Amino acid sequence: MNTIIDTQVLSYRFKEIENDVHGGSRAISSITANEFLLAQPRDSKQPAYYILHPARYSVLNSEERDFGIPEHFGNAKWAKGGACRTDQVIIDFGSQFSAYREFGNEAIAEVINKKNYGVYELSVSHLSKQKQKYLKKRLKYILDNNYRCYSLTRATIENGLTLFSEFAAKHNCKSNIRNTINDILILATAVDRQKKFITYDNVLNRFAAEYYEARSHQNEDELIIDFSEETTESRKSKESKGYVNRGWSYSVRNNRQVQGT
Repeated sequence: MNTIIDTQVLSYRFKEIENDVHGGSRAISSITANEFLLAQPRDSKQPAYYILHPARYSVLNSEERDFGIPEHFGNAKWAKGGACRTDQVIIDFGSQFSAYREFGNEAIAEVINKKNYGVYELSVSHLSKQKQKYLKKRLKYILDNNYRCYSLTRATIENGLTLFSEFAAKHNCKSNIRNTINDILILATAVDRQKKFITYDNVLNRFAAEYYEARSHQNEDELIIDFSEETTESRKSKESKGYVNRGWSYSVRNNRQVQGT
C-alpha cells in the first residue's frame, strides 16, 4: 500500500479506461472515496447523503443483523439530519473563501478498511433504488479490489492548509474552490502518510514536486511523485503552518471530541 491515487485515476480504473499497472497502488484518501461515491455534489454546498459513522452503527452491519433495514433509515426526512450521525471537518477561511465542510472522512475510511458494507447500505437506503444500486456498485468495486482508505488526520489538515496557502499564492484555483481544496487534501494525505502519489493533474503535480523537491517519474500521462523516502527534517522545513498567518482555522468533529486550532 505504498501508493495513493486520486479520484480521476480511481474513476478511470473503475470505468476500465486505465488498468492498475502499479504494484502496491491500491490506496486512496477519504476525500477520494467520498468524491468517487458522489457523497458531495460538485454543484452544491450540501452533501447528497451522509455516511453513518460505523462506530455508532456497527451492530447494524449486514453480516450481523438478521432483519431488514429499519424503516426510519429509509426515511428521507430522517436522513437529512445525518450531519449529527457522522464526523466532519470544518475549515474557516475567514473572509477569503467560503467555509469548507467535509462529512464522513472517518466513516468512509472505516467502512472501506473494515469492509462494513452494511453501514453504507443503511446510509443510502433513503435514496432511489437506481441511485442505491449505482452507489453500491461503486463501493463494491473499492472493496473487491482491496483498496486501503486513509482518513484525514490533524497533521494532514494542517499540512494541507499550508499547501493550499502556498498553492493559491502562485496558481489559479478551480472555479469551484472546493475542488482545489479537495485536491490539496488528497496530496497532503500522500505526504503525511509518506506514500507515492499518482494524479493526472499536471499543475498539482508540478507544484507538489517543486515544493517538496520530491523524486518524480513521468509515465505517459501521469506523474508519480515519491514522498515515501522524504526525511523527517525535510518535511518539517516545508510544514511552516503558513495558514496560521492568514487567520485560517479548522476543527474536527466526530461526536466524541472536537479538535482544532
